[in-house]
Amino acid sequence: MFVVLKSKNVNKAGVLLLAFLTMSSGSYASTDISIPLTSLLERHALANGIDIMQLGTNNQLVVSQDGQTNYAFLLQQGEFNDISLSQHGLGNQSLIRQYGNNNSADILQHGHQNLIQLEQWGGRSFSIEQSGIGAAISITQF
Repeated sequence: MFVVLKSKNVNKAGVLLLAFLTMSSGSYASTDISIPLTSLLERHALANGIDIMQLGTNNQLVVSQDGQTNYAFLLQQGEFNDISLSQHGLGNQSLIRQYGNNNSADILQHGHQNLIQLEQWGGRSFSIEQSGIGAAISITQF
């Protein structure tokens, strides 16, 4: 299973792009849900968001987010696991959980109020590059 998602706050038509995926073994998904931004633009509450759950065998995940207030919740359970996350913006936050088997995480955050929470159970390993005013990292490995 392999997923590539790119998320930006607003496209040229003034539309917020959000992706929420739940995937099980052997499935492939690509999604782009567009919502008009009238009230969000007026309040300056632009935000990215992504929730991805991968259950199954040959997990791989590539997520790239550019914008003002990004967040990512990424969960992988079982087998080969691999995550590559890139966030650029002002209020980045990521919660990454990898349970079981070979695990790996490559995380890049550039922005002002960064936060990374990483939990890994299994083969483990990680690479993190983070810069910003509120840079904080929590790593738990079993």
